[in-house]
Amino acid sequence: MKKLLGVLGLVFILVLIITSCTQPSVQPSSSEPPSPTSPTSESPKPSSLRVGVFIPGRLGDSPPYDALANSAKKMALRDSRLKVEVFEAGFDQSKWIEQLTSFAASGKFDVIYTSNEALGPMAVQVVKQVPGIKFIVNDSYIVGNDRIFTTFFNKYQESYLYGYMMALISTSTMPGANPEKKIGLIYGQHYTMMDDLIIPGIEAGAKAVDPEFELKTAMLGNWYDAKKAESLANTLIDEGVDCLGAIAGSGNAGVISAASNRGVYVVWYDTEGFDKAPGVVVGSVLCFNNDATMANLEDLLNGTIPWGTAKIVGAEDGYISVPLNAPGWVNNVPEETRKAFQEEYNKVLSGERKLEIPPAVLEKLNKAAQGD
Repeated sequence: MKKLLGVLGLVFILVLIITSCTQPSVQPSSSEPPSPTSPTSESPKPSSLRVGVFIPGRLGDSPPYDALANSAKKMALRDSRLKVEVFEAGFDQSKWIEQLTSFAASGKFDVIYTSNEALGPMAVQVVKQVPGIKFIVNDSYIVGNDRIFTTFFNKYQESYLYGYMMALISTSTMPGANPEKKIGLIYGQHYTMMDDLIIPGIEAGAKAVDPEFELKTAMLGNWYDAKKAESLANTLIDEGVDCLGAIAGSGNAGVISAASNRGVYVVWYDTEGFDKAPGVVVGSVLCFNNDATMANLEDLLNGTIPWGTAKIVGAEDGYISVPLNAPGWVNNVPEETRKAFQEEYNKVLSGERKLEIPPAVLEKLNKAAQGD
């Protein structure tokens, strides 16, 4: 009897095991299909992304715009999800807002990528009129708008290095350098970044070499008139300037022409520029707009753009640099001058030389963009 009970018990246990193994899993009802992705704190990665690159000018005239367009095209070749179309708006600024609005409202793009301090406020206007469109803007500072992300380069830091380099060249033993302690800048137009960061930065850099240095400036009034830029540069040279800076778009060619004819020097802004006029362009301070654009597009494709914020980048982050090994610098500038610059540059890289953007300038830029 005990033997029979034992066999029956074993059979019962086996039945339980078999039943549990064949129990069907619970499936969601047909009215509630399973979600293809689990929710995350980040935006989902897009399966495709249409980006319109809006150039407020012409390609070939401005290093930041060339870097933006080229980097976007490069990223599109790297990632098939990204589709890029580039539009050149030209130099008539009065048409930019209408052109930008039409570009955004065309229905062809998910995101507009552009660059320029003036384009930030325009982006704010356009998102109010065009539902769903988003903007990434380089060289602009806007916070608090959840459809806009901006990258702002520390132009005060870049310009300090620029002015420091120009002043060292001016005080060097290079042919054409004079004892006047005057450097010059030809620039396109007044705007907040120029007036509150670039020009003050250049002045601070030059005076760090010698407090007696003077920065002479001349505004071109546009970004393309090379003939007028040459005339303005000649006037500065007549006043004793022996090293010139040029931030004037296509007008930069006129600055080079004047410097070449008069035997003085040019330091290039944002890109290397040595090939523009070897022996005349003898130094440069770089801003890696291309790297910033690539990083932002990668974040966009990964769904990790922090919309509504602004990212400030500088030399410590690798976005501002100096080509110290470039032949145009090494072969034209005396070793003593190059060593003096590198010593100061290393202080900037290490953080020993603090060159932060004044908070009041950032607040001014954001308020102007928001229309406050």
